[in-house]
Amino acid sequence: MNGDEGRSPRGPRQLLWFSHLVPYPPTGGALQRSFNLIRQLSRTYQISLVAFNLQGDSGTRLLEYSHELKKYCDEVDVWELPVRWRSTRWWTRLLFSPLFPDPYTCRAFWSRDLLVRWRQTLRAHREALLHFDSPDLALFMPAASGFRKVLNHHNCESMMARRRAQQEGNPLKRAYLASLWRKLANLESNMGPRVDVNIVVSDVDARVLHETSPAAHIHVVENGTDSNYFQPLDKPQDPTSLIFVGSLDWYPNISAIQLLVRQIWPLVKARRPEARLYIVGRSPSKSLSRWLTSDPSVNVVANPADVRPWLARATVFVCPIVDGGGTRLKILDALAAGKAVVSTTIGCEGLRVKPGTNILIADSHEDFARETVRVLDSDSLRRELGAAGRSLVETAYTWEIIAGRLEQAYGCALNPDACASRRAEKRKTLGDAETSDSSRPTPRPTDPP
Repeated sequence: MNGDEGRSPRGPRQLLWFSHLVPYPPTGGALQRSFNLIRQLSRTYQISLVAFNLQGDSGTRLLEYSHELKKYCDEVDVWELPVRWRSTRWWTRLLFSPLFPDPYTCRAFWSRDLLVRWRQTLRAHREALLHFDSPDLALFMPAASGFRKVLNHHNCESMMARRRAQQEGNPLKRAYLASLWRKLANLESNMGPRVDVNIVVSDVDARVLHETSPAAHIHVVENGTDSNYFQPLDKPQDPTSLIFVGSLDWYPNISAIQLLVRQIWPLVKARRPEARLYIVGRSPSKSLSRWLTSDPSVNVVANPADVRPWLARATVFVCPIVDGGGTRLKILDALAAGKAVVSTTIGCEGLRVKPGTNILIADSHEDFARETVRVLDSDSLRRELGAAGRSLVETAYTWEIIAGRLEQAYGCALNPDACASRRAEKRKTLGDAETSDSSRPTPRPTDPP
């Protein structure tokens, strides 16, 4: 997925990409999105990357990651967090976070010393467009007044916190999550109008952000997949196997796995006793692995060097996600690999999929198990779904296509007057009556014009 291509000659445009994590290796989620967009943008931008060592990687690994990133970035500067992520002190500060108005995810990145360092970085990149890759970096934004800025939302964080609060059974946890939801919604409301462009990954997230921050200028730049890296492979399949892929330390994936194994998997096994389930991903806890492998029909594949062979051997890809936000890169990767996919509605939320054509969607336990068994039993259905999914990726979700949409958003940030004129003309063409104020965002933000 890294690609061996070098950087082609580029124009003078400068991009300062400020990230809450080191976007390497591209093993899923924000890592995968950010790395691939940087790789594509390096063809037209001189990129300086400033990234936090969120995972606490060793110096040796950071040197390796920086070497790979310098294939696409002119500069790579990795900063340590003020307090190591998930250390005892980190958890202690989290415990007292309800006393502060800002979300702890923002305060965890900020310190006075780092603010001084950030100001020095800005002085060295006075002509650059600033890309903030997460709202977690909000406390650094006031120092960047006078710069053109875009803010990327990998997820609509307030919506995720609201969903978690609504589903949480523990009253104390529910109260904490409700407080976090309000803080995140306030953050999105305040930050949205302070940047030139807000970038979200789906129309669903755009509508939510527009409700939270009506004055925000929003562009949809969807997630994508590397269609050269993920391709249908001509390898033998385990004829009755399911696969779930995802970061195994991310709460929406953990809740999906629990639902799958406790509620859906017994229904599948009742109809196909020989079926096997593969849970594939990075960083599973010991307790999660121990619980899963207590069932001999469940296999845990932790931290695979390459997920593609596991995708190739599986009969059906399942995504019973019921929580979280954004869009699932895991589904796009599976579609690119030509796999038949069964998902919940939330699991494929925001993707341009068509139920029954390139994906099957089921929300009850019984329906999900029935659709899964239907795929296991039908070679022709698997081939039809796989081919249609691959076609969708090739026409809408390659990183080349997605990076083009991001460059359009950048163009809007750099030339807002021209962008406003294009949007007003687009509304006029579509017969929108609200054309009197071209600076207003459309009620339903869409892809950049």
